[in-house]
Amino acid sequence: MLRELLGKRRRERSALLSAALACAQWNWPVVPGAGLDRWACTCSCGRDDCPLPGAHPDPPAAPDGSGRSPGTTGRPPILAATTDERMVRWWWSRFPDAPVVMATGRRVAALSVPEEAGIRAMGQLRMLGVRTGPIVAAPGRYAFLVAPYALDELADLLDRYGLDRYGAVPFTLRCHGDDGYLALPPSRVPGGPLRWIEPPVGEAVPGAPAPWLPHVSDLVRTLVDTCHSVTQVRRSA
Repeated sequence: MLRELLGKRRRERSALLSAALACAQWNWPVVPGAGLDRWACTCSCGRDDCPLPGAHPDPPAAPDGSGRSPGTTGRPPILAATTDERMVRWWWSRFPDAPVVMATGRRVAALSVPEEAGIRAMGQLRMLGVRTGPIVAAPGRYAFLVAPYALDELADLLDRYGLDRYGAVPFTLRCHGDDGYLALPPSRVPGGPLRWIEPPVGEAVPGAPAPWLPHVSDLVRTLVDTCHSVTQVRRSA
């Protein structure tokens, strides 16, 4: 029994390191996230009200120069995200159970929606013949990875497809752009590990191209529509 548990632990750690190294090869900058207390299944940051247990980076250093803020894990903040393979290996040798947290905005971005809206959006996009890129499933949410976008470009799209058509942008739609982050599979959160619904397409080897990513304009209208439809169904239930 103990041998099986140790073997599973090694496989999980190897998968996390492999995922972080793949991101580095694709020029997707990453840091080791806060992670979970394995036994209590609570966030290692120590906050009882942590909104994203285990799946967030450490905050920047404390303003007093101490290098840490109260309740942090001592891991690098999102500003330190890197694609340097040597740094990635060193970080995950220190924090082998750490989730893979990707900095968004520079190389890759994302839009995330409630799980039900994500499932509907995938079906609609397939019917329309629209190609999606990688899609991450977390407990209760789907994240659609897209190419980096400018904030004013996204604002124009949300005005057109949200404000103009519905009178509001759905509050359940989250944007992971500049200065944002997103945890990637196989990182573990309360409820289980993250997983790929649509995995990245690309070889994680030196010189290989990064996985293809759609333009944000390809997906945003459908995501806004499905978020609104799910909200309307819940209100009328």
